[in-house]
Amino acid sequence: MAAKKNKDSKAWMIPEGEKRENASYHYLARKSTSMIQGGKKIREKTYHPKLRKHVWFLETKMPSHSK
Repeated sequence: MAAKKNKDSKAWMIPEGEKRENASYHYLARKSTSMIQGGKKIREKTYHPKLRKHVWFLETKMPSHSK
């Protein structure tokens, strides 16, 4: 039997108030299909290792692929 494909997508998370080009820290989060269909953006409070405290992270577009 074939393995089930994961239909969740990835979301690029950066600290609130920063731009994607010069973000001090980022991480990837999973976004479920229901959130994609509903058009919801992720906003969560997570630990920022460079600031050494919890801050709000917002979902942004994934960076373009460059070779």
